[in-house]
Amino acid sequence: MKTKDLREKSVPELEDLLRDTSKELVDLRLRKETGQLEKPHMIKSLRKEIARLETLLDEKREPILQDSGTDGRTALRALAKTAGVSRRKVRRALAKA
Repeated sequence: MKTKDLREKSVPELEDLLRDTSKELVDLRLRKETGQLEKPHMIKSLRKEIARLETLLDEKREPILQDSGTDGRTALRALAKTAGVSRRKVRRALAKA
């Protein structure tokens, strides 16, 4: 799927696509190991598709992290300090949201 088409999708739709593509990649890798894979080039294309989906998801989630006038790291640090937890926990919570 082209990036232009993917940009029009919402975050849950992109997450579903990412999940499906990852499962398909695992299936292809298993078939490769058993010698049943007819199109080995599909592994490379799926890896690129997964990277494209993850990049778009990061772009769509990025505005959540940004405060007015600060960069994402400063906002993340401020959220973590306010909540009294590590930045990693805040990042995970925002990724799930």
